[in-house]
Amino acid sequence: MNTIHTIHEGRLHLGEAPIWDERLRHLFYVDILKKTLYSWDYHTKDRTSYFFSEYISCIALTENKDILWIALESGIYSFHLGRQEKVFICQPETEQNYRYNDGAVDWNGNWLIGSMNNINNGPDATHLPDANLYQVHGMNSRRLLTDVTISNGIAFQFPYMYYIDSKCNNIRKFLYDHNKLSLVEEVFSISDGTTLDGMTISKSNKLYIANWGGGQILVFDLLQEKIIDNIAVPALNPASCTFGGPMMNELFITTSDIDDENPSLAGVYSIILDDYGMEENKIVK
Repeated sequence: MNTIHTIHEGRLHLGEAPIWDERLRHLFYVDILKKTLYSWDYHTKDRTSYFFSEYISCIALTENKDILWIALESGIYSFHLGRQEKVFICQPETEQNYRYNDGAVDWNGNWLIGSMNNINNGPDATHLPDANLYQVHGMNSRRLLTDVTISNGIAFQFPYMYYIDSKCNNIRKFLYDHNKLSLVEEVFSISDGTTLDGMTISKSNKLYIANWGGGQILVFDLLQEKIIDNIAVPALNPASCTFGGPMMNELFITTSDIDDENPSLAGVYSIILDDYGMEENKIVK
């Protein structure tokens, strides 16, 4: 078994949205509830923090390596890393007191991003299906799914999208064609008291799924249609994961300290695998 390493020294409240940029050899990720974006340099191990006045939930790479797209509560922005300047692009979600959660860029350079009711962050959570999954292209957006609770785990494998709504606790497979989603089947579900969270897909047709409350990454083989392995994580709540590193064979895992009896373990971890991921799709304006 390969050794798991800590790459974020210090505690994350809600670590999410890891993205590897192969051009910079940086890992980007956020702490949603601390309103912070992080950039970690693979070679120097230095970490840069960018602070915001509202929740930042997920990130997208663009064709310009100096510019990210970021999802804040007030909308979608471009963010210049060097100048630390953000520019408003659009606001797909019209409901008040909502934020975004997970997102991923498709093969055509569109950003698919899910919203959620902010009440679902805390003990008064209603977990009502009152949010949406949007497709964003430039200043334009369209709704692809309604009746969403907490969008998580968006992974693409042409012409399909795999998708997790954590309230449903399953992975659904959709045909993603002509800017529309058509449900194909439910691929996997659990009912053991833990939650399916973020995920990524590998070149060998495996889904790596963060298992919130389970302290592990589940490995689901799409060809065998079953869980074939699990990767133990020191923190109780893995929230998301992505492939990266120079060889694209390192899995980076973000975690959360929420309800963890050992909150100091909630950071970012990495492990080298006998599997390979793909470079992130980039936003195309």
